[in-house]
Amino acid sequence: MRHITRGLVTAGAVLLSTFAIPGTAHAAAPVVQEASSDSADWSVIDVRLGHGSAAGEDVKKITAKLRPLGSADTDTPVATVTEFTQTYFASSWEGTWSSPPVHLDTLGEYTIDVEATTSGGETTVRQNAGVLRYQKQPVISDFSVTPTEPTIDDKVVTATGDLLLRDPSTRATEAMPGAPVDIDLGDSVEETVTTDDQGHFSLAREVSEGGWVRARYRSDLGYATVPVIGIRPKAAPTRLFLDKSSFHVVANAEMKVTGRLEYRSGTEWKPLAGIPLELDYKNSHITDATEATTDTAGRFTFVRRVYGNTTFEVGFPPYPYNPWIQRTATADVTAKVTSTSRFTEFTAAQNEHAQLDVTGIVDLSGNYYSGRIKVGIQYSADGKTGWKTKKTVTTGFGSQFIVEGLKGSPDGYWRLRYAGDTKRDFRGTTSKAVRKVKALTRIKGAGASPEPVRKGGTLTVKGVLQEAKPASTVGWTSWKAYGGKRVQILFRPRGEKSWYLMGTVKTKANGSFAKGIKAPMDGTWVPVHLEPDSKHFAGAGAEDYVDAR
Repeated sequence: MRHITRGLVTAGAVLLSTFAIPGTAHAAAPVVQEASSDSADWSVIDVRLGHGSAAGEDVKKITAKLRPLGSADTDTPVATVTEFTQTYFASSWEGTWSSPPVHLDTLGEYTIDVEATTSGGETTVRQNAGVLRYQKQPVISDFSVTPTEPTIDDKVVTATGDLLLRDPSTRATEAMPGAPVDIDLGDSVEETVTTDDQGHFSLAREVSEGGWVRARYRSDLGYATVPVIGIRPKAAPTRLFLDKSSFHVVANAEMKVTGRLEYRSGTEWKPLAGIPLELDYKNSHITDATEATTDTAGRFTFVRRVYGNTTFEVGFPPYPYNPWIQRTATADVTAKVTSTSRFTEFTAAQNEHAQLDVTGIVDLSGNYYSGRIKVGIQYSADGKTGWKTKKTVTTGFGSQFIVEGLKGSPDGYWRLRYAGDTKRDFRGTTSKAVRKVKALTRIKGAGASPEPVRKGGTLTVKGVLQEAKPASTVGWTSWKAYGGKRVQILFRPRGEKSWYLMGTVKTKANGSFAKGIKAPMDGTWVPVHLEPDSKHFAGAGAEDYVDAR
């Protein structure tokens, strides 16, 4: 039972699908959609049909009967037209059939009754399907456009034609003088001209771009137009000349690129004025273009800073579009850069023993370099001559280096120097020189007494603390008393190397001091100024050996 049921369902489906598929044997009657005068020739009847064949083969016969507009459907037609040819294919099931020009004795408007028959005999009749406007028709003849490919040297385009009034019965024409005709010359010119006594019209204008050329006439008499004609500017070849295509500049310096833009006119090349150009990195995906516009001689100038070895390209920007020239010409500019260096940090701190702590950073402008370089720490007594390298530091560009405890001098000038690298085209640099100096201190007349001294007995250490301040350029002023400062008394037992602090004393206004201390044993005594302020060096007196018995 199941097998039989499924078979019945299948047969039913096939039967239904058979009826659903249109075919010539069962084609429906054509649908008369409308009838009218053809827009190009009012004496031609256009009939638009919907039909049952993709190619229209099913429409076997079309009959159009004409009767005066407003007459009864039963009135005898003044003409019957049976010759029709498909002239327009709208879709798979729709098209337009057109007749030859119809000849009638009287001008006027006529109702069109249409009868359409298929090859299977299916017929559709539509009364009042449309109107044939059988009247004198304005037409444009002998329409022409020259040139259709204007050039940069000759941008003038001329459109000409004749506006005529055509009698549909005789096909004779007469001129239409003094009539307005609208003319478009591409997308840049729209004007209305007036026909002359012979109905002739003409418009010649310089165009700025291409497009379509058309002519149109509108009035109570009707509408006339022409098939559009395209105009397309013929782009002239171009070329670029550079006065100089290779540059060697210092990093961050300006490069001036100059040259000339030309276009080909016939067999010769001419300067091209008023054209935007750009200078950009070659094959760049991120635009950083410098712009220029050519002058009347086709000359252009770009001024651009250069930061590293680069190849640039002179060419046309994407916008604005120019249809008159070929925008493919380019020219390469190569730039080689001498990298420059400079010290962005230099500090030198001097301690109380004339030792230096130095820091520095040297940066490179131009081509990137990640290798190691050498920087010299240099000293000069007067800051002008006799520079000597006291220490060489290995570092990298942009990295801080630190040197601690560098043996220095009580007075002098210090600087940093990078010699550069001729192989890599790196220019060297020298930092600003700085003077490092402090006031000197000393203890004059230092001594310990009595000598000899009894072991455990008291001896007195005395002296005068003095200072000499830095002079304006090099050296120090004369020695003067340095009062109100602390002096330390140091002792080194005989046979030892270490010093021991035995006492502290404050100097008087005249810088003098005296300190009594019990002598523990034989040894050497010395007064020192070990804790100066930031503007003074440490100072000491003479060492004095005392025998303790």
